[in-house]
Amino acid sequence: MLPLQSILLFSLAGFIGYFFLSGFIWGAGYYPTSKKEIDSVAKLLQLDSSSRFYDLGSGYGRMVVGIAEKYGATCAGVEIDPIKCWWTRQVVKKKKLSSKVKILNSNFLNVDLRDADGIFVFLSSETKIMQKLQNKLFDELKPGTRVVSYVHRFKSWTPDLVEGKLTLYSVPQNLKITKDSPEAA
Repeated sequence: MLPLQSILLFSLAGFIGYFFLSGFIWGAGYYPTSKKEIDSVAKLLQLDSSSRFYDLGSGYGRMVVGIAEKYGATCAGVEIDPIKCWWTRQVVKKKKLSSKVKILNSNFLNVDLRDADGIFVFLSSETKIMQKLQNKLFDELKPGTRVVSYVHRFKSWTPDLVEGKLTLYSVPQNLKITKDSPEAA
């Protein structure tokens, strides 16, 4: 019985280690989104059944599943961690949301976002990822497209509204940050 206990204990330790430490590998830890936060994001982004919504770094998919269920928006969760993608796809199938929710196992910097009506991000502003993403959003999104960031802010983008830990931005008219501009450094 001792080998079986050791295997089970080792497996449990591996699962717990992955669950809580995967953020060091993939860039974000585990932080479950509350229903209140999901509703606040949907309202700030003005989402409805005709909207195309992206969650960049979607984790276990609470945001995309919640928005698809309650607001009927077509949702895409972009997540680099293959285990989180697998898990989210299982939840989407179980809830019969496959026609409304797609989970992309990819780096969000490599995903075409031109059809987005609203975007949600929960990324660290302590790295260059927010600036890289801002450049991508300015290059790809239509002027006026709404973006909500949780906790962390884009350093060189003036927000439209700050509501608690949520910051709302709109892609400006006629403004592009180029790779040669000082903001891109």
